[in-house]
Amino acid sequence: MIKIDNLTKHYHAAQGKVEAINGLNLEVADGEIFGMIGPSGAGKSTLIRMLNLLEKPTAGTININGTDLTELSSQNLRAARQKIGMIFQHFNLLSSRTVLGNVAFPLEIAGVGKKKRQEKAKELIELVGLSDRTDHYPAQLSGGQKQRVGIARALANNPDLLLSDEATSSLDPESTKAVLELLAKIRDEMNLTIILITHEMGVIKDICDRVAVLEAGKIIEEGKIIDIFSSPQQPLTKKFISSVIDFDLPERIIKHIKKKRPGELVRISFVGETTHDPHISDLVKHYSVDANILYGNIDEIQGVPFGTLVLDLEGQLTNVEESIAYLRSKDLRVEVLEDV
Repeated sequence: MIKIDNLTKHYHAAQGKVEAINGLNLEVADGEIFGMIGPSGAGKSTLIRMLNLLEKPTAGTININGTDLTELSSQNLRAARQKIGMIFQHFNLLSSRTVLGNVAFPLEIAGVGKKKRQEKAKELIELVGLSDRTDHYPAQLSGGQKQRVGIARALANNPDLLLSDEATSSLDPESTKAVLELLAKIRDEMNLTIILITHEMGVIKDICDRVAVLEAGKIIEEGKIIDIFSSPQQPLTKKFISSVIDFDLPERIIKHIKKKRPGELVRISFVGETTHDPHISDLVKHYSVDANILYGNIDEIQGVPFGTLVLDLEGQLTNVEESIAYLRSKDLRVEVLEDV
């Protein structure tokens, strides 16, 4: 369990005090893949570097598995860091060492004997699918392969927590997909907790259990992936989601609605099995309303289907209101759109 209380990081620059992280609170459960997303300057990298105290907080506490890292002595902090692996955006491999040498390096620093560290390194190289690249140097590897070496190296000391700082942002889509699948496999096989920092909502969608959205050093929205994607609350969250799922109405529909809007305009979100239920036909049959489908889409997040429909409900006002109440009684998310 990771528990962060009132975490704050201020810098002093020529232009004055810079508030990188400001009173942040967060809990992450064991075994979760937790995503942190935000625009440039939101404080993502500062936050992840504070989780292993590469950056010291100005105030607040970072409690990992019952230990407050901010209270540890230098010696105890070094020992605690061995249980926190980190994957970097630009790999940070040693160009003069082979794949085997790079993966074994943390064990060498920890004082593990040569035979044992090479055995462990070979196990990890096999785990990330690079057994045929053991004696290759970083210059001989693709970007995806380099990141696999970085992942293997981060696992060398059997960490409980794995921090991923924009680990896929330098990769092509195919390599990104492969790295994310590898991280999910590692989480399941090693029972790791993973905190993943990214600016790509597609990465969050593919792998994370929960997500927090950062803006100006604060969490502005947090929740399960399916909840955040199906019903985002904050404008910034909606902006990120729109990069992978388009929630906005096309301009042609907006123009049509502004010319003629005879009924209530509603957005309905379907999650899970409700995507297959005939709610719209039931609506038309039982409430004497016409339901004009203006826009819709269906997607899937980690095996869970969800979709949205924008309806123009035409009919008597009481019938329209009763039809909206009916939809809400079916545990659907119903938003009456006042302004498009």
